[in-house]
Amino acid sequence: MERLARVILQGRLPAALIAASLFLLSLFVPLLGGLLMMVAAVPAAVVAWHVGARAVTEVGALAALVIGLATLQPLVPLSWLVTFWIPVAAGTLILRRGPYFGWLALGSTVLVLVGIGVWMLLVGPDAEAVVRDWTTQQLHSWVQGSNLPQGEVDSAMRELEGRVVPTVALVLPGLLASAILTLWWINVLAGLRLAAAAGPMPDLGGALRAFRVPDATLWLAIGLGVLAWLGAGGASGYWAANGLVVLSLPFLAQGLAVVHSARMVFNIATGWMVVFYILLGLFPQLGLAVVLLGLADVWADFRSRLTSE
Repeated sequence: MERLARVILQGRLPAALIAASLFLLSLFVPLLGGLLMMVAAVPAAVVAWHVGARAVTEVGALAALVIGLATLQPLVPLSWLVTFWIPVAAGTLILRRGPYFGWLALGSTVLVLVGIGVWMLLVGPDAEAVVRDWTTQQLHSWVQGSNLPQGEVDSAMRELEGRVVPTVALVLPGLLASAILTLWWINVLAGLRLAAAAGPMPDLGGALRAFRVPDATLWLAIGLGVLAWLGAGGASGYWAANGLVVLSLPFLAQGLAVVHSARMVFNIATGWMVVFYILLGLFPQLGLAVVLLGLADVWADFRSRLTSE
């Protein structure tokens, strides 16, 4: 890891080539694409932490040029800059000033909420219907490609349109936005971990175990919940419902901070945490429980209770 960090920090061109290569591989290697997206902007965090804003801007521009020449599509490097490089670089520059993880989580969440709102304004007042139609088309293409007899295809589509599509369409924008937000956070943390291999770094583990969302996050959640209830069936209610999906991520992070703090206090083996994260990925109910733990921690402050015992 230290050698890779040193290569990234050798100059603008090596860093740009590495950044562009990671993103291009995520596009052209489907099986690894999802995993590579988690580190596609890691060079942004490394350069931003050790060099600064000017260097990360120059590296981003060079990498965007390489991506544009490789794809011959001007929108691809632009989307990469907006979706990956700029958010990760900006988040890292904020963290250079101090361990403002809570405020960074809130700010990035609000940015994603604004993005969902802008998308809904562009789509029009019936965004849910647009999402429902798109979901139906994608599922129909998937079922058609399964080589089932036509009768079974029709039966499967009726079942999907009756049960799956309405539920998925209700929260799909929030799920996609949550995926983008999660990628930002993973890239920032992975980048800081790599940056630590090339030079001194504050205690990230301690800062993350102390993670707390600002109190304003709770009031934002309450406001979105009220709006989702009052505006049910309308555009505002649809935006608020999907916003609640996105807003669950900061509280999930706070719940995980409580879990890791408890592990340190009770000296639980690391292997059990591996099992915990596997179960977290397999069972959404466990994720919901961790979100509720994060919400309860706003009032209960479990970590203070753990350290006082």
